Amino acid sequence: MPPNPVPRHDGKVLLVADQGLQSAEGMTATQVDRKVSDFWTGIGGAEFFRELTTRFYTLVAEDEVLSPLFAVPDWSRHAARLYDHFRRIYGENDLTAAWDPKMHQAHAHFLISREQRLRWLALMKEAGTQLNAPEPHFTEFLTIMKIASGEMTAVSRGAALARGDRFHWDGTPA
Repeated sequence: MPPNPVPRHDGKVLLVADQGLQSAEGMTATQVDRKVSDFWTGIGGAEFFRELTTRFYTLVAEDEVLSPLFAVPDWSRHAARLYDHFRRIYGENDLTAAWDPKMHQAHAHFLISREQRLRWLALMKEAGTQLNAPEPHFTEFLTIMKIASGEMTAVSRGAALARGDRFHWDGTPA
């Protein structure tokens, strides 16, 4: 009888971005879960993500590119939601949070431009820098955020196309 094949992993490969993205296909589910747990602990767990999201939305509130995207500028509520999202993914190892319909719906109401996506990433990096985020964990986190922000940009553009909106390659209205 042949040995059981090593399970193929789905989104968890994105959560184990060690020195850039690497395939997790050679890892068992237990190894991947351990890597995610080590990441959570190494980056500072709940306290780090609470501080990061609070600092991030403090920066967003003052930003002329991103703040207009928020219909309700309740920055503490936005920080709490993003913290909960990170807590579910990294703290609870719950990947369903990555595809939460509420997250997609929130990004489907407006067209995200290239400038806005890059600004989001820059402010997230700045928030981590201000907190002296631990390395290499924060660089791994930013790699994951580049991918996640691309997915949210795609969600927003798909919804815009469904509405009949026209836009240029960079997401600016046509």
